[in-house]
Amino acid sequence: MYVLEAEYMGYIVPAYGFFVLSTLGGLGRYGRLAIPVTQLKRYKQYGLGVFLIGVFFDLISGVLPGTLGFFAFLASNFKFVGAIVLFFSNDPRLRNIFYLALGYLFLSALRQAMFHDLVLWSVFFYMFWALKHQPSKSQIYLTILIGVLSLSTLQTIKAAYRMQVWQGYGGNKLELFADLALDALFQDNRNAEQLSGTENNVRLNQGWIISAIMDEIPARTPFIGGETIGQAISASILPRFLNPNKTRAGGRENFRRFTGLDISQGTSMGISIVGEAYGNYNVFGGILFMGAWGFFLARFWRFLLKNAGQNLLLIAFLPLIFLQVVKAETELVVVLNHMVKASIVVFGFFWAARNILNWKV
Repeated sequence: MYVLEAEYMGYIVPAYGFFVLSTLGGLGRYGRLAIPVTQLKRYKQYGLGVFLIGVFFDLISGVLPGTLGFFAFLASNFKFVGAIVLFFSNDPRLRNIFYLALGYLFLSALRQAMFHDLVLWSVFFYMFWALKHQPSKSQIYLTILIGVLSLSTLQTIKAAYRMQVWQGYGGNKLELFADLALDALFQDNRNAEQLSGTENNVRLNQGWIISAIMDEIPARTPFIGGETIGQAISASILPRFLNPNKTRAGGRENFRRFTGLDISQGTSMGISIVGEAYGNYNVFGGILFMGAWGFFLARFWRFLLKNAGQNLLLIAFLPLIFLQVVKAETELVVVLNHMVKASIVVFGFFWAARNILNWKV
């Protein structure tokens, strides 16, 4: 930690507390609204269509121009949305697509040595699985335990696995992954240095990063005064060709600016929204901003649920819209840009489905 615990906690605790209270207050009765997700079974034919659209964009994304890259990314994730819808189908063959999508996620993660999508979509898939099957508390606790163990193991081995794959490993990647996982679980000293997760743990330690921001600002760098907040809003509204100076994802620009620490070009670290709020507005202003952000998310959630009341299929798209929102380390420009652009794509899809494909949605 770069600052004293009392200074750090004096900001973080009230900031997150106000965020939670504002979110719950903004939700109102929608925070307890029962969503009839099991009725997604009525949309199985549409679920298959959404799934195939995602597969199509997954196949052609590599040949599309860079300007369509983000759209292709969003559209390719439709395959997971479709898999969620099909999971509620009464047809066991269609339900199997849900599990095939999970398998695809895992194999894709092994091929690319990137596990971000696997972790996020696995959590979302489990949420819908739990809504359908209503597991007991003991089953939920067991799932949490398995999840923590799996994530800890993955965090330990992913750097070693990634290094070998990116250096042209030609063997069986599943076997390599399994061997590294077993070594990590049973503390094989032969690979202790290679499997060290220290560097990755530093990257994920938001307390360390936020304390670095509080140490840097305002001692050596003045408060930003809302500049990055304004940039995030404009970036979420304007496409890159209208905003050529748009901040790029990855967190490097803001990380260096807010913490005063240098990171290599190939490394990405996020300052988080709560860290960004402090860097822009100081302690009291940062707390107020977190409250405003929580209230905004709550009202946006209410807007989506109101629309889902008229079109239940929208429920399956919520993970895609909130894919970046659920991440603690991501800064505002990434979160807001994804949420706004994903919403435009989703509602644009529904318009096209109704008016071009004649879907009853």
